[in-house]
Amino acid sequence: MKRYQSAREVLAAIEKTLEGSKASKTGGKARPLDDVLEVLYEGRHYFWIGIYLVVGREVRRQAFRGPVPPCHTFAFGKGNVGATGERGVVKVIPDVTEDPTYSMCFREVKSEMVVPIKLVTRTMGVIDVESDRANAFGPEDRVLLKTVAKMLARFLTSKGKYIVRKAREADMRAGKTAGKEKHQPASERNLEKMSASRSESVRKAVAGENPRA
Repeated sequence: MKRYQSAREVLAAIEKTLEGSKASKTGGKARPLDDVLEVLYEGRHYFWIGIYLVVGREVRRQAFRGPVPPCHTFAFGKGNVGATGERGVVKVIPDVTEDPTYSMCFREVKSEMVVPIKLVTRTMGVIDVESDRANAFGPEDRVLLKTVAKMLARFLTSKGKYIVRKAREADMRAGKTAGKEKHQPASERNLEKMSASRSESVRKAVAGENPRA
């Protein structure tokens, strides 16, 4: 059973989490975004919460707490996450059934709040919070989530720079892979597949396995 915490308690815990976070250049155990979400998810009655980063003209999920979502990336302007990533404006949706921009990922969700992670005029990412209760985000939640977004903006431009860099590097690798497949002749792609298939058959034969299995 979750122990409901005041906004002050949650903010103190998040501040401590970010201050104690150590930069991980090699992808080690440091997961500050996950840790921040853990504090929010356990301390407040949220159904789902996620942190997204702006990469190019998309908003990509980096961490979440709650059910596994089918939505990972939103193009600018798509859904409330994509709209907030593009415009950098807080949006509170008391009833998602009355919001034409809402992009449903969970049937249980009744209300949503989307807050930009913003430094001055630069939108770096988005915090998306969803509730299974209508009109769930009162004044305390609004102040809390806006404050957390400011804390994350400061963190991501200082000790957490490596998180933003990794997201961009992943995007570049994905782009290069897509570009290679796009420009590679179909004949070459077929040859690569045939070669991989033959290599697997040889491996199975050497191991005494059925090559056709």
